[in-house]
Amino acid sequence: MKKRKLLFSRGKPWKVCQIEKTFTRFLLAMKTFTFRCLAFASLVLLGTSCMHQYVPDHSYNRLSAIPTPFHQNEVEVFFPGEKPTDTAYVKIGVLEHKAEGEVAYSTLLENLKAKAQEQGIDAILLLGKNQSTRIKTDETLGEILTEILFNTEIEDNYYSVTTHELAAVGIKYKRNLQYLPGYVQAKSIYALEGGKEELVATVRLNHQGMPANVTPTSSSNEITYNYYVQPYDVDFLLRSEGSEWRYSTKSGQIKTRKQMSGNGTGPALKVKITYNAQNQPTVLELIYPGTTTSKTIQLTYRGNQIAEKLILMEQQLYLKEINQFSTEGKLLSTTHYKMVDGQEQPFLKTVYEYYGTISLQQ
Repeated sequence: MKKRKLLFSRGKPWKVCQIEKTFTRFLLAMKTFTFRCLAFASLVLLGTSCMHQYVPDHSYNRLSAIPTPFHQNEVEVFFPGEKPTDTAYVKIGVLEHKAEGEVAYSTLLENLKAKAQEQGIDAILLLGKNQSTRIKTDETLGEILTEILFNTEIEDNYYSVTTHELAAVGIKYKRNLQYLPGYVQAKSIYALEGGKEELVATVRLNHQGMPANVTPTSSSNEITYNYYVQPYDVDFLLRSEGSEWRYSTKSGQIKTRKQMSGNGTGPALKVKITYNAQNQPTVLELIYPGTTTSKTIQLTYRGNQIAEKLILMEQQLYLKEINQFSTEGKLLSTTHYKMVDGQEQPFLKTVYEYYGTISLQQ
């Protein structure tokens, strides 16, 4: 039997060399694959980074539904044990400010006063200052990925950080609430049947003018509200800021908003917004991913207020809303129409209830 000639390469048997080359190719392939995956992940992140998420401000806890618009007046400060001489006030919310590292008490206080101005608060009653220390590491995401991909360990640098926290109760003096009668406190929706008005639901609004509590009079009326009223509420479509909402901007305007589904399957609603020359939203295109349904809302204005709303389904008029105003320009009611046999038929009416000078038992 002939013996196979053993080949050598640089002093190593041929088979060993082939194994080493194959293993090297495998490592290079894995490295290329890994970097491609990372590149793809980066592209995905870059693609989705155009959509922003509303981040809730956990440093502010609202205690009252009374609207308190921003102001630039000096905020009064009352230290623990001190009380305002004017005791006619409403507790609006609890404010907090946190800062890490070396920070002066006066800096914490100024930041708290700035937050009070943003929330329309007249004075703050300080609750006291707290501080805590915790251990942190300066390990970066790149270092974490390196440790995972290459099965190595990078020495971490640990250090202690002290967090300083200042909290206060924000109040609004009742003498400064003269603006309240210009704000809607609640609205009532009625069904129009046979010349009569039957209550469908009442809606209480929060300090931002958004629905805080909806009380339907029956299960069928709840369906009516959820089917004909709530989905086309312009405030809901344009101003909702829950954690399920995302938005993208262009030239300083919000162009697209998405409401994410609760089951993690992606957006349940997409709103594309078109503006007029006065930067007023005039067309809202409603897209429901996963369905063939699309709706369009066309808005007509009376100055800065919406006068008419047309809801089109597949380019055909589906619903219509017309607002009625007082001689002073205050929104009084909205008449809702639906198309029946090609004709506009009024079927719902929304009546707006404004704050009064005595509606401060919040």
